[in-house]
Amino acid sequence: MTTDTTPSVSRQGQRPAGRPPLPKGAGINSLKLDLEVTREELASTLDDLFATFNIRVQIRSHPTFFVGLFLALTGTAAGIAALLLRRRGRAG
Repeated sequence: MTTDTTPSVSRQGQRPAGRPPLPKGAGINSLKLDLEVTREELASTLDDLFATFNIRVQIRSHPTFFVGLFLALTGTAAGIAALLLRRRGRAG
């Protein structure tokens, strides 16, 4: 994940606070470069967002948590199975 934060836009039509305004008479090359930078920022933000909700990335990032979760779920399932088998044995 990136550590940079995207500056917010204070009013409609204004540029984000972190970027300098384009100089007067800026040519199409300056506008294209600005668009490419904006596109890269958007791509980086989307990559971070998708990584946040991707379970494989989360398991790789937090293996101890997921091992604990797996053991807790396995223990719960084993406990439920033991209770059901015990009830079935008494009823039979």
